[in-house]
Amino acid sequence: MNIKQLKCFIQLYETRSFSQTGELLHITQPAVTHQIKKLEDELGIKLFIRDKHNVELSSAAVSFYTDVKDVLIRLNIAIAKATNYDKEFSSNLSIGYDNSPLENNLLPMILEEYQKIEKNVHIHLKTSDYIERKNELLTRKTDIIFTVKDNMEACNEVIYKELYQNRLYCVMAINDKLSRKKTIDLSDIKERPLILLNPIKCPVEMLRIQSKIQNLQPNAIVYYSDSAAITYVMIKSKIGIAIMPHFICPMDKELISIPLNIPDFISYGIAYLKENSSQQLSNLVDITQDIFLKQIKSTVFFKT
Repeated sequence: MNIKQLKCFIQLYETRSFSQTGELLHITQPAVTHQIKKLEDELGIKLFIRDKHNVELSSAAVSFYTDVKDVLIRLNIAIAKATNYDKEFSSNLSIGYDNSPLENNLLPMILEEYQKIEKNVHIHLKTSDYIERKNELLTRKTDIIFTVKDNMEACNEVIYKELYQNRLYCVMAINDKLSRKKTIDLSDIKERPLILLNPIKCPVEMLRIQSKIQNLQPNAIVYYSDSAAITYVMIKSKIGIAIMPHFICPMDKELISIPLNIPDFISYGIAYLKENSSQQLSNLVDITQDIFLKQIKSTVFFKT
């Protein structure tokens, strides 16, 4: 089994097309067929069920894909790190985040400032959900993560630094009848369908707040969303009004975010292992805190 075989498997799994896989990997279609056949022979299992028109996955392929994809990602990172060490970089720093509008807005500022003082640090960015981010930090796959505080509550080996406290917002279409209000009371939305985060994928504190809102709105129609991106589509489709913490509120001209008039807040910040005392990490922490402090008052994104 070799890397070329695994790359062919990943691409064929994702495209379901031998010709497209060949194009993506810059090899011929017969070469793709040959690599997949060798892999199947070595494993002693059938990964793909194919005829003249279709490529279907076997149950073994579904199981194999997740593990192989993770292995290849880590292998590519390891190769990049080794290559970079051999060139201009003296160390690496891996950052995990959620890909939220807030992070996409401020991370470029943070990293631009960081590279002014740490020119020899190779930076690796990785997006994942809050559970995976926590696990990657604890298993030392990342050096620092952006996260909510309750995700780190039981982790004694972790230092959490709050960047700011999130209010909860109602996010709705720009032409919604409530869009001119400065704040939203629960009574304003008692007859409206609500879009909430999927409880299975929801941080504990957000789940507590959602449950509180549902208890106060027992007759509300509730839709659950698996991601912020899906939520944005649902709002634009006029399915309902979303309730979400400020840091994942969209920066979208078709939508408007209005503070929900409840006393609850969610702490958002950065977390890293206590054992990681490198100066490179310390500098990133300082810059991140400084930029958040400056932007929190001066940027329109930080509404009150």
